[in-house]
Amino acid sequence: MDPRTALSVSLVGGIAIACFMRPIRIVRVEGVCSSLYWTVRSWIANYPVTQDYPGIWRTGDPNDRQNYYRQHARLIRVWGFLRPFFASHGYELFVQKDSKDVFSECLPSSVQVATGDSEISFPFAQRLYKDDKHAAFHFIAPRVWAARDRNGRDVIIKAISGPIPDKELLALRRLNTEPRRDDQRNHTIPVLDYVVFNGQVFVVMPRWDSAGEADFATVGEFVRYGKAFLEAIAFLHEHKITHGDITLQNMVMDVLPPGDAPRDHWAGLRGPERRYAMIDFETATMLPQEQNNMTSDTAVDQLTRSNLDKAMKRDVYMLATSVEIHLGCIQDLLPNLIALFDSMKDYENPKQPTASAALSRYEEICHSLPVDVLDNQVQATRWRHGRMTYRRSPPVYYK
Repeated sequence: MDPRTALSVSLVGGIAIACFMRPIRIVRVEGVCSSLYWTVRSWIANYPVTQDYPGIWRTGDPNDRQNYYRQHARLIRVWGFLRPFFASHGYELFVQKDSKDVFSECLPSSVQVATGDSEISFPFAQRLYKDDKHAAFHFIAPRVWAARDRNGRDVIIKAISGPIPDKELLALRRLNTEPRRDDQRNHTIPVLDYVVFNGQVFVVMPRWDSAGEADFATVGEFVRYGKAFLEAIAFLHEHKITHGDITLQNMVMDVLPPGDAPRDHWAGLRGPERRYAMIDFETATMLPQEQNNMTSDTAVDQLTRSNLDKAMKRDVYMLATSVEIHLGCIQDLLPNLIALFDSMKDYENPKQPTASAALSRYEEICHSLPVDVLDNQVQATRWRHGRMTYRRSPPVYYK
């Protein structure tokens, strides 16, 4: 047999055996050529991103350190595999500072940074850090990664659903359609984009920072913070959506603070212009769109409404336990606040206020404050379990 023919036969045979050992599965992305490219790339990499949404993003038990380490490393490889895909959509994923350490912080891969006021206007966060080393992202949540868009603005990319729409995808779609999105009471993180890879749905959102860590310096900062989140939950419930996990880690504000000191070091980041939002709707509960009028009386619909009512009561309870940590600091000025929070936490009481009623009562209580008091400094920083923590030094204002 001719050597070239023999080589060709060997190559074909090798490819046939390889395809038998690892069958080819079509990877579906937008565009025929792109699908072909990612099918081949996925085959070579042994399909790190399948349509198995729970399977891809599973994490190991932190108590089993070896398995946890292995799963963490696998998830980093998944995001690394997807890097060119997101780049083709205009998003440059952050890269690990130390590729040999799977727990290493991640930093921007691009030196391009948006600096003009028009480039960093809402919904993007006000950027106060001056050096990319202060933009560090720590890979903790398996389905979340930081990136920059093609204009150098900070964003977060999160896997939120497989081929069958999950709760978070349904909730975000509903909250980001008109007229809900432009409603001033809609304090939920804005959606910039949806990107789909082989059935996995990723949402792109502006990168905001924790709402509970930066220093509260004045009475007005506490008051505005409380109103924003009470209003956020009242708005969700008005549209028959619950959050289900109202904790400080899911409450953010549109600023990326200076990174040369702990977040709670800086004051002056909570002016009237500051926006707050809820994130992470993985445990959301909602009525189907056609049931939003709450008029049906079938047994199934009654059960759905009952479950929603219970979820709303849990939301009210969790909201109170989260915001009282900070708002308890101004109870000397507004003593009725604690009574309001206590009533919100009375989950079993049929008279527990709804989110809307709690918001109205909060506004009524705060209305008694003289305007000139809003600029007064507050010496307390935390209130937990009836005990107040006070600042040890004057507020340090960011300039």
